[in-house]
Amino acid sequence: MKNQDFKDFLFKSAVMAMACDGDIAETEIEEIKTIVANEIYFMGYDFEAPLKNNIDNIKANGKGAINQYLQEIGTNNLNEHQEILLIEVLLRIIEADNDVQTSELKFLQMAKAKLKVDEQTLIVKFPKQIDHLLDFHNYGLHQEFSDELKFE
Repeated sequence: MKNQDFKDFLFKSAVMAMACDGDIAETEIEEIKTIVANEIYFMGYDFEAPLKNNIDNIKANGKGAINQYLQEIGTNNLNEHQEILLIEVLLRIIEADNDVQTSELKFLQMAKAKLKVDEQTLIVKFPKQIDHLLDFHNYGLHQEFSDELKFE
């Protein structure tokens, strides 16, 4: 996937992870801003409009937006490095508010199931998040993200 397209997709991934529990926590928004400001793969990325557009999409379409995103993962032809960056961003966002919800783990597992990178590689790369990376409940086998999203 080309660099600018990947930046857009990676950013969208962060916003989806932030919203998949039906709550957009300020700490999650701050983590997104920190990632964009400090990680080289987002260098020069203007995130204000994509942040608003992605949040508006999720609020309007709820779980439909999440399911559409999950379908995109499989069609984006990411390389292994891009897949690892994607998992890193998802983990950082779901852990940002120090309250990992079941819906966030479902989302992570469903996203991970669409990738080619193997679980062992991810566990070696992110050993502290092994409990999040192992799919104890077979969420990765689900065809659709079915949790209802209600935003205040």
